[in-house]
Order: sequence, then structure tokens, then C-alpha cells
Amino acid sequence: MRKTLFLLLLLTTVLWSSCTSVSKDDIKHLKGYWEIASVASHGEVFQPKGAPPSVDFYQMINDSLGTKKKLVPSFGEKYSGSEDEIDFRVIKKEGKYFIQFFNALEEWEEEITKLNTTELILLHSEKSYHYKRHQKITL
Repeated sequence: MRKTLFLLLLLTTVLWSSCTSVSKDDIKHLKGYWEIASVASHGEVFQPKGAPPSVDFYQMINDSLGTKKKLVPSFGEKYSGSEDEIDFRVIKKEGKYFIQFFNALEEWEEEITKLNTTELILLHSEKSYHYKRHQKITL
């Protein structure tokens, strides 16, 4: 039974990923504010409770280069954060798109498995990070 369930899950994942492949045109949707919706790892899904403590802001310099910054949302149109940011480039390898982050100390890649106007899914270190487009807090 477990083998059948595993094979069904694997088949569903393969079919799902082939139907939701990311294209070069989708990369333009990366720009903007994203908040974590859930993290999936080893068959479990973890969801944050309450308002997001921070959001990721992706700024594109051109079609493939940009910066990522952690910001804290506040009421109105403002975000607060430090001056720290990390550079990245979007690369294509073996038909898949990756965000390659780099700074003076380290470098790593996250696979973009889904990207559209409202949803971003990144795969890194056997974890799947599900983001949704951040909506500002208004009164």
C-alpha cells in the first residue's frame, strides 16, 4: 500500500511539475513583494501563523540580474528594513530556471518551480517554499 501511494505521489508530482513549468516570460513576475505561505518538507507542510513578520522584495535590474531584500511591512505604504540585500541572477540549466544568490561569503541556488502573478514556489535543500504576492495592510 505504501509503495502504491508513493508511486502515485511521485507520478502526480512529475505530471504537476511538467504542467507548471516556468518560461523565460514568467521571470518578469518575480519583481515585487512576496510573503511565505507555506514550507513543505518530507511530506509535511508548515504554515506561518498570523501576519508575516517579513516579506521578500525582489528588484530586477534587467532580465536576469537583481537584488533581494527582507522588509517588514507596516501600515500604509511603507516598509522598514536594513540596508542589507543580496544580489542574484536568474539562470537556466537543463530546461529549468534557478535563482542564483551570491554575496561575499556564500553562493547558492533555488529552483523556480512555479512563478506567475500571484504565486512563487522555490525548491532548495529538499524544501519547497510557497510564496504568495504580498498585499499591503490598509485601514
